Amino acid sequence: MTDEKGDVREGNFRIPLFWIYYPEARKLFANSEVFNRTNDAERRTFDDIFQKRLFGSYIVKEANVYDRRIEDYKQGINALLESERIKEEITNFEHDMWEF
Repeated sequence: MTDEKGDVREGNFRIPLFWIYYPEARKLFANSEVFNRTNDAERRTFDDIFQKRLFGSYIVKEANVYDRRIEDYKQGINALLESERIKEEITNFEHDMWEF
């Protein structure tokens, strides 16, 4: 299997199919309703889901000088811990933006 750079990666099934620039797509997301299985009376859009972070995801890369993914420099449990460290860093950054 190959990644977006054309490199072969054994056992890696997470290949980005495309990228969407969120600010340009936000109007479309805000006008597209999503079905809620647990509450059919609630009206929710894709924009609501992104803004409220009602989705699951994995951090696989952060901007860095070497343009490396986490799996390129950490393996196993260390990769998971690095992902959690990055997530914590992002959360702290966002929290600090709103502190008075």
